[in-house]
Order: sequence, then structure tokens, then C-alpha cells
Amino acid sequence: MRETRDVTVLVVDDDADVTTYLGTILEDAGMRVMTAHDGAEALERLRERVPDLISLDLVMPGKSGIRLLHELRKHPAWARIPVIVVTGHARDELIKRDLASVLANSSISGPSLYLEKPVTPQKYLEAVCLATGAALSAEPEAQDGASDLRAELESLLRNADDATLAAALAALRAGKKRS
Repeated sequence: MRETRDVTVLVVDDDADVTTYLGTILEDAGMRVMTAHDGAEALERLRERVPDLISLDLVMPGKSGIRLLHELRKHPAWARIPVIVVTGHARDELIKRDLASVLANSSISGPSLYLEKPVTPQKYLEAVCLATGAALSAEPEAQDGASDLRAELESLLRNADDATLAAALAALRAGKKRS
């Protein structure tokens, strides 16, 4: 098994919040992350560095994930990169038909795995580790990091004035309503 620190993942999604979310999951596990917001930008990133895995949304403006997948499989250096599709359209008949058409009309293989949005951090990380052959690091290190953050937060809260605490509480409540 390889270490997570030796894994580079290209996260391709047109939603900046999704690329941040998925990228943070991977970075927290010690992986290197590259991002792109459409298929054309993903091709630019691939020319800079070949990742160990591509996390790919299917429906994006410009060059879609389906078109990108087709181009990946035609390129000798990129054809063997594992791909995990992370999409909110996994059950869309039109998307399934387009993907089936791309796969049927070429000699390419499909993605390694499909995950439907919203995806949990644990499920996403497990899929990435499975596809890359990476082993997650031991839990105690992650818990130590959480303990450090908790201690820092407690210190900041102890020293904050009432207005700052009220603003922080309002921001947390607003974030909870959005999710």
C-alpha cells in the first residue's frame, strides 16, 4: 500500500464549493490536490502534472466530464488514470445515455466508481483510497489535530468580546441553515 502523502488527485467540478469540499477532504488525509472547474481546465492541469486519480463531475459548462473522459481515454499517458465520477446526475437517463454512447463508440473503459452527490467525506475518501491503493494514516494523528484545533478555538472564545461572540454565533447559525 502507498502512503496518502504520495497520492495526487485532480478534482474537476464546476462548483467551487464542491472542489473546495472534496479537496479539503483529500488534503486532510495528506493527499496533494489539483483542481479544475471544467474539462478544458482539467486538460491544462493534466499537461502540468499527471495525477494518480481524477475525481470528475459529469455535467459542467464548456467541456463536460463525459467529453473529458473520452479525451482522457484517447491519450496514451492519461488513459490509465483511474477516474471516480462524483455527480448529482447519476440517475439522469440523458447523462447515462451520453456516457454509454461515449463508451460504446470508442475503445475506452469507464470510470472506476460512481458516487452520487452529496457524498460523505468517509465514503469519498474510501473510494479514493481504494482506487489509488492508498492506506489511510492512523486515527490518533487525526484526533491530535482535532484536539489542537479545539484548544485553539477554546482559547479564542475565552478571549473574545461579546460582539465577536455574537457575530460568530450568527455565522454558525447561518451556515447551519444553508446545509
